[in-house]
Amino acid sequence: MEIQDLVRENIIGNIKIGTKGEKGPKKLPYFNVEKDKATSQEMVDIFKQLYKEKTTKLIIMFTSENPFSFRYKRYANNKLACMGNNKKAITIGKDDKGYNTRVEVVCDEKCEQRIKGKCKLEGSLKFILPGIEAGGVWKISTKGEWSITNIDTEIFKYKKAGKSIVNTPFELNLIEQDSLGYGTYYSLQLHGEDIKPKLVTNTVPQLSQSTTQETKQLTEGTKKENEKKDKKETEKAQIENKEKSQPAETANEGSKTEEMNKEIKDSDFNSNDLVLKGFMPTMINGKKFDKIIFQDINGQDVEYVLHPKANQEIISCDVGTIIEIKETKIEIGRNILCKYEMKQVVKKDENNNEELKKAV
Repeated sequence: MEIQDLVRENIIGNIKIGTKGEKGPKKLPYFNVEKDKATSQEMVDIFKQLYKEKTTKLIIMFTSENPFSFRYKRYANNKLACMGNNKKAITIGKDDKGYNTRVEVVCDEKCEQRIKGKCKLEGSLKFILPGIEAGGVWKISTKGEWSITNIDTEIFKYKKAGKSIVNTPFELNLIEQDSLGYGTYYSLQLHGEDIKPKLVTNTVPQLSQSTTQETKQLTEGTKKENEKKDKKETEKAQIENKEKSQPAETANEGSKTEEMNKEIKDSDFNSNDLVLKGFMPTMINGKKFDKIIFQDINGQDVEYVLHPKANQEIISCDVGTIIEIKETKIEIGRNILCKYEMKQVVKKDENNNEELKKAV
């Protein structure tokens, strides 16, 4: 642990992605700073001087190698009622005389409050804003799973590469996301300099250090490989001589077979190709969405809910249409189709549809 990690940093301002509305908290599509217990009006004014427009991107720097912390938190009447680290938690209880007191309880996935969704994981990121000198750090908190994952993954990437994040410029972006269950929401995304791949020299095989025994084994292995190679060349020559002795018509048939096999191979599906089998409407949180049944490369049925903002062309297509998956996600236990490309289109036969209607 570094010495700076032991120092309690002074919070000079909170950066938020929401504000207080008439009916409760209101989400905002940009970073917001307003006066609160940790943020003075002076810091609000300074932030707005640095970022004159409503911004979705902040340039930030860290003063510690561990700027991101996690805690499970539960609030009651807008006040912190319980806080834990996934092992132990501190909450408010009663002592023998009936007075409020701090009580230590178990904090794990079996917690009733976590199961009910009242206690959630909250991440806090601390940083400085280049251009503002105020003897402390800014803080932004989030309960969003995507935000927590995005930030933690980027920091882990740097640590894995053995690079320091202190005094390194990062971008903190606010990204608009669409959810079938919750509508539009915004998540945090941290991005720094891309880690370029490199060769670790101590993993290069040192063939020059082979022992006499290893050299002998290598020689014997080479000898066997040469014998196999000679055998294959002999068999190949025999096959070529046999083909030359065949009639021209037979040879042509063999050539045609090879071309057909090549065509079949070239037309094989890749792992992202799906064949349309049918449609089935589905309800999510009281809203109707299009659920599509496909068949994958293994002949297995897979279901996707078509995202409302995705290309809707597939809806007007018939069974047999082939698409290539470009982007999907999992939400509320369902596969969501966000982006795809049409590879083979089978349009619905309107004449057949009319005949079916008349038959009914």
